[in-house]
Amino acid sequence: MSRKPAASNLPKNWPETLPYLSKQTFPTSLDRNVLATLRLRPQDAQDVSSIPRGPCPLVKITPITTPSHPAVGQAGLFASKDLKAGSFILQYLGETHAPLTTSSSMVDPHATSDYDLSLDREHGIGIDADKMGNEARFINDYRGIGPKPNAEFREIWDVKTGERGMGVWVLPEGKSGKGKGIRKGEEVLVSYGRGFWGARKGGDENTKYD
Repeated sequence: MSRKPAASNLPKNWPETLPYLSKQTFPTSLDRNVLATLRLRPQDAQDVSSIPRGPCPLVKITPITTPSHPAVGQAGLFASKDLKAGSFILQYLGETHAPLTTSSSMVDPHATSDYDLSLDREHGIGIDADKMGNEARFINDYRGIGPKPNAEFREIWDVKTGERGMGVWVLPEGKSGKGKGIRKGEEVLVSYGRGFWGARKGGDENTKYD
């Protein structure tokens, strides 16, 4: 891990104790076969040639103070300008990881993470923003906040680096009539998916895991 970024290079309201990532990084512990997989472009990945390498000017981390908001006392991600339907917002950054070897007796540290996104299910590769990441980790689920999501996670292909990744996109116009863009000041909301909530049955579906 590189040295801690200067405060001027951190987004406003970024937690002081959490490492901020400005680009995708791969731990030295990753197997070479995993690294090779991450450098093969999937057919369904979306090409992106311009990815912010630092604080994203399109969004801002904002403390939640509205009493009725399910994440009150925590934070969310809000648009700092109007975002067009179908447009790319930012990359989801965190610790890229793969399954532990079958001979390992260690407990998988990502198994119970609330910030872990699957990147390649076949090879068990994920991106976990629990211990490090960027602004994207503050995106809340729409439940209890809005009638429906206005953004989604979608796999990307970084044209400049030749690497797979996960991105956050404004929902397109034709997606069940949901994609109407995100206005300045509106919260960026996604659906965490049934798998996320299914693993937490018995809990509050509107809890913000932060």
